[in-house]
Amino acid sequence: MTKKSFNPAPRGQNRQIFNFSLRTKYILLAVVGLLFYANSILNKYALDDNATILKNDYVQMGFSGIPKILTHDSYASYYTYLGANPLSTQLSGGRFRPLSEIVFAIEQQLLGDSSLLPYFRHMVNVLAYLACILTIFYFLENFLLKKLSGGGDIAFLSTLLFAIHPIHTEAVANIKSLDEILSLLFILLTFMYSLKYLQDRKIKYLVIGLASFLFALLSKEYAVTLLFFIPFLFYMLEGKDVALAIKASIPYYAIFALYLLLRYNAVGFNTLNNIRNSNLLTNPYFYATPVQKVATEWFVLGKYLTLLLFPYPLACDYSYNQIPYHTFSDISVLLTVVIYIGILIWGIRLTLKKNVLSFAVFFFLFNIFLISNFVMDIGATMGERLVFHSSLGFVIILSYYLLKAISNVKLQTKKRVVIGSMLVIGIACLGETVVRNAQWKDDNSLFLHDVSIVPNSCMVNGNAGADCLELSVKQGNTPAQAKAYHDSAHKYLLRALHINPNYEDAYFNLEDVYLQQGLLDSAQYCYSMVEKMNPSHPGLRLSYAKLYFTKGLHLAVRSGKPREGIVYIKKALLIDSANADIWYNLAIAYYHTQQYDSARFALLKTLQHKPDSTDAINARKDLQELSQMKEH
Repeated sequence: MTKKSFNPAPRGQNRQIFNFSLRTKYILLAVVGLLFYANSILNKYALDDNATILKNDYVQMGFSGIPKILTHDSYASYYTYLGANPLSTQLSGGRFRPLSEIVFAIEQQLLGDSSLLPYFRHMVNVLAYLACILTIFYFLENFLLKKLSGGGDIAFLSTLLFAIHPIHTEAVANIKSLDEILSLLFILLTFMYSLKYLQDRKIKYLVIGLASFLFALLSKEYAVTLLFFIPFLFYMLEGKDVALAIKASIPYYAIFALYLLLRYNAVGFNTLNNIRNSNLLTNPYFYATPVQKVATEWFVLGKYLTLLLFPYPLACDYSYNQIPYHTFSDISVLLTVVIYIGILIWGIRLTLKKNVLSFAVFFFLFNIFLISNFVMDIGATMGERLVFHSSLGFVIILSYYLLKAISNVKLQTKKRVVIGSMLVIGIACLGETVVRNAQWKDDNSLFLHDVSIVPNSCMVNGNAGADCLELSVKQGNTPAQAKAYHDSAHKYLLRALHINPNYEDAYFNLEDVYLQQGLLDSAQYCYSMVEKMNPSHPGLRLSYAKLYFTKGLHLAVRSGKPREGIVYIKKALLIDSANADIWYNLAIAYYHTQQYDSARFALLKTLQHKPDSTDAINARKDLQELSQMKEH
């Protein structure tokens, strides 16, 4: 006697827990998605938006930058901005994700430098997320779960759980993570139209399916899993044997070959070897032994499971040393290994039974495997956005077994239990998501909040210090507020350097802290530490200019030695000749030494570089009045 699969209810709508019309379900899902993420539209730029958008020359070029986007590593322009060699700094395997960058370039072309541009970009992210939600429901309802009794309820509950899961806040609220959303969207469209083509044999479905696969690959590398999933779905849902399923997938393999050519042209294949660089921000396992590295990677996979079940608290970064190195003697690591091996065996058994739930199991496993660091270093320990795809498999499995647990309960009771539970869970998730969206408003709000959530992250501490330093000189601050920000900057930067003594950016920001305090020897020490670690660092020249400039001001203003101060200020200009502030202060020093012609020239240079400088305009008027008085 064979064991029957779970049949929560007959397929008829009147026996479903969610017995709404299909149209109502789509509207409800869209409203829920919009309700959860509407406030993210008010956000600005944060985290990786800087490298991907603001300092990406190809994106800033608009339409004319699209050819370069298609032929370069996604971070090539940013590396150039930093003054670094793109080939030597390229992340392991390179990054070729042009589709989201093309969207950003189009947005740039349409709105230019409008103040509305960041809000428009956030709106695009929200709309893409809504499209993803609706596509998930369509795929589950009409394809994956179509032949499963109770599949309509599982499809709706799965999609609803996906839509409200707070772990998706990073993917939606951070503009850069549009690549995650587009990737999953086009993967689902590939599934749908490849199956439609097998069913109806209409060439338009094949064309749309192939185009969707190419777009999925150009969104992010996750789509490589479709080389397995396309024939897998043909085998599971269309009754093809393995050989026929693979044969039917050949056109998609041809698209993958085209993608490889495009990728090779942009990033090459020589970077596929993992480069063991010493930058802990991109190689968090640099100090780990091989055993510690693998054990910690397993621990991270367990942490993903924990966040999928209990998504609180959330953080923007888990880099060195927020997650300490682990060993296989840690029970949490061993438990994670056992759980994942169990999930793998379970998925294989489901596949042998041709149970469609096996798709959800392997969709979870394959996508989380890609971000595990096992095969290729991804340049990070973990990230909430990275589990966006895997979470789909997770919610399908969760929905299936939640409904199975109450399968023998009367229909009306099931409705009350499920709908009541979803209301409670939904309200809790709504509160967390809306609050988290607001924390993603900009770098300041994000890092100054998250530094208390991940206090051992060198990156978050470094950025929190930089943000406090920026806020310390904000106009409108009282002396007490400025000092509080300044002290916080000092604290966070020292903590960052305690965690990672080779954190170059933290040294540069700490140098600025000391320069503001007039502690020139301490500032010089910070400069020398960076010079010692990286003599060719592109930031050293400007750093040295700051030292000269501050020493010149100190002599000219505090020590009453303007002529000696002028010598150092002019040295700063030899390095940073386009700095309006340096020219202005040189003019003031000349004024106090009664070198009025030189002061006029310095003010002229100030206004050339900063035409709206009211201080320079007023000083120039004072000099003119002084000249007129002398003439009379």
